Amino acid sequence: SYQAIKHKLADIYVKKELAKSNSYFGAMMLNDEGAELPEAAAASRIAGSDAYVFAAQENVQTHGGIGYTWESNCQFHYRRAKLLALAVGAPIQWKEKLVSRLEAKNAA
Repeated sequence: SYQAIKHKLADIYVKKELAKSNSYFGAMMLNDEGAELPEAAAASRIAGSDAYVFAAQENVQTHGGIGYTWESNCQFHYRRAKLLALAVGAPIQWKEKLVSRLEAKNAA
């Protein structure tokens, strides 16, 4: 039962684990003063923002109409996810930074 909800939770879990792995890699690069720190930070930022926005969207959709009302806190998480995604720069900017760093690294 509740198979559709289980699939949504599995997708959220996968995105969360990816964000956690990227965050651990970024923390390791920061601790060791690694050369891959800019790439690790950008990847961590992108994965974390994507995971939170995706989880917030799925939360609102799962709760249906009540997810949009003031009776539920779902819409607070959605707004917070969107705000935090833009707080340090738009995700597209971070993606462009990451891609350009990786292209420059591979070209060398």
